[in-house]
Formats: sequence, C-alpha cells, structure tokens
Amino acid sequence: MMKRLSDATTADYKKLLSEMGEIAGCSCVQAAAQSFVELIYGRFSGSLVLLRLFITLRYDQLPEEDRLFVDGRGRDTNTSHCIHGATPIFTLLGSRGMRPEWNDRRTSSHFRCIPLASTRFVASLSMLSRQFENVGFDLGLIDDWKTKVVSAGRADKYQGMLYIGDAGIDRDSQGRMIVPKQEFVADSGVKTTLGFGSGYAGHPALVTLFAFTNETVEKPAVEPMAALLDGYIGITERLVEAANFFPVY
Repeated sequence: MMKRLSDATTADYKKLLSEMGEIAGCSCVQAAAQSFVELIYGRFSGSLVLLRLFITLRYDQLPEEDRLFVDGRGRDTNTSHCIHGATPIFTLLGSRGMRPEWNDRRTSSHFRCIPLASTRFVASLSMLSRQFENVGFDLGLIDDWKTKVVSAGRADKYQGMLYIGDAGIDRDSQGRMIVPKQEFVADSGVKTTLGFGSGYAGHPALVTLFAFTNETVEKPAVEPMAALLDGYIGITERLVEAANFFPVY
C-alpha cells in the first residue's frame, strides 16, 4: 500500500522489515540493493522522488564498464593521478525513482561511481562530505583509507543520518547548497532530503541510502528508516564477504 513518509507508522516499518526476507535470495549485492530500494519505494512512493543506495568498493572490485566510468570522472576532475586499484569508489548499487531512467544504476550519468580520490576532492563535494561528517567519518581518513579504514576490517562504527529540511534552501557552513543539483531539486519538487549511513561489521565498506522526497518531513518521522538499512546490511553481509558484488553475465 502506497503511503507518505509523513504518515508512516511503526507498523509500516515493521511490515517492511518483515518483507525484507526476499532480499536474502539475491545472488549478488547489486541485485539485493535494487530489490531493497524498490521495496521501500513501493511502500512510500507517495513521498519519494528518488532513492539511491551506495557502497564503497575498491576500484579493482568494479566491473570493467564501471572502471571506465571512474577513469572518465578522474579525467574530468583532474584526479586521475590519485586513482589506483585500491582507491575507494562511492558506487551506486540500487536506484528507484519517478523517472524510468532513474531505475537502472547504469543510466546514471554523474553519480554511478564517485572516486574518493582524496580528502581535498571529497571536501569539495557538498552533499557527500556532509553525509560523511554526519556518520562520524573524518574526511581526513580518505587520504589514509588503507591504513585507517581497511586495516580496521569493519565500517559499522560509522553510523548516522543526514537531514536536509529543504533541499532548495539549506546550505552548509561554506554557503554551498548541500544538494548541489539544484535543477533536479526544482524540476522534481524535491523538499526534505535524507542520508542514512552505516557499514559492515566484517568488511571495511560504508553503505549510504539517500532519499529525496517531495514533502517536508520532520526528522523523527523518518529515523526508523535507519533500521531498514541495518536490516539490508545484515542480509547482504555474506555476499559482501564473498565479494559477490555484481551479476556475472
């Protein structure tokens, strides 16, 4: 049943948690991510403009097509010299929204794969840097990813929620619009925007769920969505540990 986030009840979130068992049958993390965002969108499509799930993966864990995409981003942002096999890539795995082109990760022309090439580069990205700060992730760790994040072997301590009350108004401490794509905000009527972050207990991968809504939603009303992300992480832990990230064609 379609509902709006502002009208969601505890029962709605419990129902979604009970329905997440179907994700366990997915053969790879990407398929599970797509099923996850479709499940949430199906329940709250009255409010949701776009849902996107990301994970941090090494460059050398990506399919060739995605590595070529990263190479292009590197050239466009003058960060190619920072990208190598172990570079963490903020990778779009699941996407569901109001437009058909938003329902396939491969059609994303900008956010499909974002190389976390350096602390300085990520700091230049208003929404992503704000998201990392809200989960307690020091941006300085990006320059020491291997020694500080990978060596820890887990990323579940980085948990939190980004809350942007009005995507067309809210700015960060530097005066930048937190949601940078203001044409998307205006054209799609985006209001409250959310970012839920967590990570795997047995793998140094961060997981982020972004939700762009068409209504103003108070923060307490959407906090239960964090439990859905935790449920997804628990279900997909075995696939991540086995490095089954993408479909085999």
